Amino acid sequence: MTAIVAVPSREADARMPVRPAIPVTLWGLVAIILAERAVLHFGMPRSFGSIAVAVGVGVGACLLAVLAMMRKAMGRGVADVPAVLPFVLASVLVGALLGWLALGRVNSAAEALSTTPVSAWGLEVEGDMAEGGRGWWGRARVLDESGGKVGAVWLSSPTRLECGSMVSCVGRFKPNGDDEWGVSSRMQGLAGTVSVVHVTAVREVGGSLGAVLRMRQTVLASFSPDESDGAAVLAGSVCGDRAPIRSRGLDDAFATCGVSHLVAVSGGHLAILAGTLAALLGKTRLGPGVRGSLALGVIALFIVFCGAPASAVRAGIMSCVSFGGSLVGRRSHALSSTCAAALAMALLDPYVSGQLGFLLSVASVVGICLFGSYVSHELDVLTRMPRHPGRGQPALVHTLGRLRSNICDALGVSLVAQLFTLPLTCPAFGEVSLIAPLANLVLAPLFACLVSLGLAAAALTPLSALQFPVLAAAEGVSQAFCVVLCALARLPLACLPMEASAAPMLAILCAASAALYGVWPTPRKRILLRGAAALAGGSVALLLGLCLLQPARVCVLDVGQGDAILVADGSTAVLVDTGPDEKVSQALARQGIIHLDAIVLTHLHDDHVGGVDDLVGRVGCNRVLVAGGVTDQIPEDLSASITKLSGHAAEEISYGDTIRAGSFSLRVVSPTEPVDGSENADSLELALTYEHNGNGLSALLTGDAERDETGACLARGDVGDIDFLKVGHHGSELSLTSEEAAALDPEVSVASAGEGNKYGHPREECVDALEGADSVFLCTKDVGTVTVRPGARGPVVSSERTSGGSAAALVSGL
Repeated sequence: MTAIVAVPSREADARMPVRPAIPVTLWGLVAIILAERAVLHFGMPRSFGSIAVAVGVGVGACLLAVLAMMRKAMGRGVADVPAVLPFVLASVLVGALLGWLALGRVNSAAEALSTTPVSAWGLEVEGDMAEGGRGWWGRARVLDESGGKVGAVWLSSPTRLECGSMVSCVGRFKPNGDDEWGVSSRMQGLAGTVSVVHVTAVREVGGSLGAVLRMRQTVLASFSPDESDGAAVLAGSVCGDRAPIRSRGLDDAFATCGVSHLVAVSGGHLAILAGTLAALLGKTRLGPGVRGSLALGVIALFIVFCGAPASAVRAGIMSCVSFGGSLVGRRSHALSSTCAAALAMALLDPYVSGQLGFLLSVASVVGICLFGSYVSHELDVLTRMPRHPGRGQPALVHTLGRLRSNICDALGVSLVAQLFTLPLTCPAFGEVSLIAPLANLVLAPLFACLVSLGLAAAALTPLSALQFPVLAAAEGVSQAFCVVLCALARLPLACLPMEASAAPMLAILCAASAALYGVWPTPRKRILLRGAAALAGGSVALLLGLCLLQPARVCVLDVGQGDAILVADGSTAVLVDTGPDEKVSQALARQGIIHLDAIVLTHLHDDHVGGVDDLVGRVGCNRVLVAGGVTDQIPEDLSASITKLSGHAAEEISYGDTIRAGSFSLRVVSPTEPVDGSENADSLELALTYEHNGNGLSALLTGDAERDETGACLARGDVGDIDFLKVGHHGSELSLTSEEAAALDPEVSVASAGEGNKYGHPREECVDALEGADSVFLCTKDVGTVTVRPGARGPVVSSERTSGGSAAALVSGL
């Protein structure tokens, strides 16, 4: 019997990308990264040291033998399992040994810094410092008296210290803790944080390196990055100084659009520079080796000129590996070059396995090399229009076809890069940019133009008359880039909050990738259309569910030492206060909130308004409300964030005003007169009620108001017996009296406070007063986010986690 095989058309065969070979170095790279991360994260007992050293010596010899055997297996994909397995095993053991040695260096540096004063060390600033809420932050190398490196630390300074400068100072050293920040710092090779109290001496770097950095400062001064958004983006793109971008608030727009990688000096910049150099050197009579060496030298100078950011260093190493391969007569293979460069970096510096930027670079490039051409081909098949019969195609049709093909290529690369980095970005940032593929497609040409013009303007800095027109053109293109960027960032649902664990996302990604690689099916337009329709339908259903089907509830969100209370019902949601920082956007993501009808800021303390800026571009908002008299007192930076978030300035609400959120009603019961929002007593107090389908709930949301304000509300009759109390001022000793607790008689009381806070919140006096009134007392620092739902027989309460072995469902139908 003759088998009948469906043969695709010649055109499909010609366009269908070949399944790429997987180099054995990819498996070794993954094994080493996982092993190094595991040891740096969880640690390894010192008693394992002698065993690890002995294993490392043996594994090193085995690794050389395995590498020799792998020469024949290169290019055979995944077929040689017997050869790949020993290589992976050896990589795991080597990674564990390197991780153990790196862990020992971090611990030794922390011990040395903890036992001697900071003034005894020299601190060499690595890269540009970033402005934070309490000054400037950056990395620094710690050097001893002889100039030897002791370790690396985070450096916190009240003033900005320039890249490459050597600093002597009086300060405090704090070693890493066991919290998430401390573990992350340790995995990056940082022993802790040095907080500068007083700088005693600053010495700029000398020699040729110092000359390059001084030239950089001259170029930055000529760009005037603080004068406009376009100049700030130009300075960040050409000189690698991103501080002006952050100070002007543009980093939120970059994150929302998923294009932060554009402004980070990396492979894209080096590709533009290399292309320009190739065009110039191609007109000379120099040989390929000399031209390549000159190009690499210029690229190295450019990396130093930009402050040697890690992303640029990685891209430069990969360029060197690719060029080295061409010198020995090997054909360029992007995936092999990437894996070889990344493997070398992980072997030489195990701390890169703990750096998010390194992992993002490797994940995106590996994904693009494996599946970029295939996904681009799928998009090409999906968007291909049937040809009309005829001898030839008009020139316009041909041009549009080429444009469509180029768009498919760009979208395919962007989609694959975003998918392969999701297991890293979602846990780290708690969001996913839906606009990213379109933003990359639209902004990439503008970005290439502004970088090219910016590099030319930088080169012409000594010749101001010649630089002026080029710089003006560069700033014009950069300003257009910013206009488009901000317009895209303001689109509805440009960025979707998304909280997910890395492990399940990584497992799903690996399983899907393995299935696609193994099958490598020929794309069929009909099947792709059905898949696209199913995906679109599922996305619409999910968004409708998030927007319209929110259950009626009040959530005291766990945002640390601050307040943020979500009131949601059906298609409406109101947020009362925003907490101190970015934790509020992550908490809203876990609640599935993508749009807020209103944000109420009870008063102007940072722990209640600090999260406003982080919500910009992440959650939609119709309006921001404050107490009467407060609008004129709002700080300039907060006012700007409010305008970005809601599209207009804050609005005032006064005593007796009511806010609606579905079947919830929130009535202002304090203050009764205009206030300036600067004191706890100025806090808006809201009496909440809910009645629907036999379910009810009454509550008092207090902000930071204390016993005097709450007592006045009781005396006026604005509030009485309630089901639920959001405890005032995080449960301080002045929150309320025993008499007030008895008068309110809440079935459940919830305080919002951060673990280990310096104020001791909640205080024993407050807890005793409420428990004395037979109220169940909960605190977010103990049980996480607390959710209160209306019930037929009283509030139904649950918490994010348990405390003291109690059940998560703490109160039901009280």
